[in-house]
Amino acid sequence: MSSLDSKIGTHHQVEGVNHFALVGSQRSGTNFLRELLNTNPPTVVHGEVMLPYPLPITWHNFLRTMAGPRVPPVTKEDAIALVDEYLVFSVADTRRGYVGKSGELKAIGFDIKYNQLRFIAPVLWDLRDPPFLFEYMRLRNIPILHMQRRNALHQALSIAIAEARGVYHNYGRKVDSGRVAIDPDRLLGHLQWVVEEAASFRALAHGIDVLDVYYEDLVEECNAALPDGKLRVESRLMDRIRQFLGVYNSFSRPMSLKKVIDRPYAEVLENYEAVLTAVRKSPFEQMAASI
Repeated sequence: MSSLDSKIGTHHQVEGVNHFALVGSQRSGTNFLRELLNTNPPTVVHGEVMLPYPLPITWHNFLRTMAGPRVPPVTKEDAIALVDEYLVFSVADTRRGYVGKSGELKAIGFDIKYNQLRFIAPVLWDLRDPPFLFEYMRLRNIPILHMQRRNALHQALSIAIAEARGVYHNYGRKVDSGRVAIDPDRLLGHLQWVVEEAASFRALAHGIDVLDVYYEDLVEECNAALPDGKLRVESRLMDRIRQFLGVYNSFSRPMSLKKVIDRPYAEVLENYEAVLTAVRKSPFEQMAASI
């Protein structure tokens, strides 16, 4: 057994640290959950590591440090070994980047969107097959926090309004409060995509430990937070998350992240009536009352 195998074995724990994936589609609330989880001392979740951000922890920057026959990975075994090495690297990099958490670090997560799950694959991988990362997570027993919205129409509206405004996250800066017009047909396309992506994920994730987390429940928990921002320890949701990640329960409402859509849709959408009519005439007509 190699030194790398002895660190990873067939489990997701590396040097006493558990790894997990935070998976969802765009505008499902993954950023919100990531910020919330990062308030917990033993937990760090890295944002969208499959995108080319200028950080060592991102997959493409990790690859730039590698050399040898496994880059690019040709076989499934090459890819497994490469991702194993990435997990080992992630522990050291997280401890360097989060010095204040280094001594307590117990869980490292990676925010990965549905459509990014194919970004890692060996060269000899049939693209008609499920993404390699699903097979890897089953092999290494890596659990998934699956972020969703109960109201898929609200998620589709969030996508459409973010596109129209060019604003996807609000960390306290002033957001244009003017009304925006969105394309009803494009909105319905987003809605169909959200529903199909979630269904596809559920089918592909069989055999993996998955905990479903809903945006609406997180909002409710944050609204019920204590005056100091701490989430209530008796919360069943947060206790389930704590147990799932193998950490203690000390979560807080994210203070820096603000809602981008903070008014009724009728006050945000310039063509509200046209949007409402389009939804009523669509296969999703039962959702129309929610806007």
